[in-house]
Amino acid sequence: MNNKQIEFLKKAYKKERDAKIIKRILMIIYTLQKETLREIGERLHCDHKLVLYWKRRYEKEGLEGLKTRPKSGKPRKISRRQEANLKRIFSKENPDKPWTTKRALVLIAEKTGVDYSQRQTTRILNRWNFGLSTGRPIYWHKASEEEIAKFGKKNLVLQR
Repeated sequence: MNNKQIEFLKKAYKKERDAKIIKRILMIIYTLQKETLREIGERLHCDHKLVLYWKRRYEKEGLEGLKTRPKSGKPRKISRRQEANLKRIFSKENPDKPWTTKRALVLIAEKTGVDYSQRQTTRILNRWNFGLSTGRPIYWHKASEEEIAKFGKKNLVLQR
């Protein structure tokens, strides 16, 4: 029985593209070959408890149990289709006039009806690889000694 399972897992190993699942398949193959959990953990550079976890999931659910389950979280505000449409609009727009956060925010609200904050809009544009036109202003002017004296600033040097 073990030999058939090992052959089945080796075929799955060759077909699989996801590196995490490949590692999990190897864990199962090594456990079927009677290696200890600690040896497998050392060989695959992971904790022996992780090997035990995936072994138990494989025993309960089979090969499907080795796949990563969907994570919970807040659902998207815009669909993938809307996202693709927005990306197309952003890329077609005049390159001479780069995007500002406010301009992008307004466009997203017009096209999708979703209001994002400025910070979230910046994150979205960065994730889509659309840089923004301007960042924070840089002040190059340094006050002269005369202006500093007039304002009342003094060098604070500790004297003993």
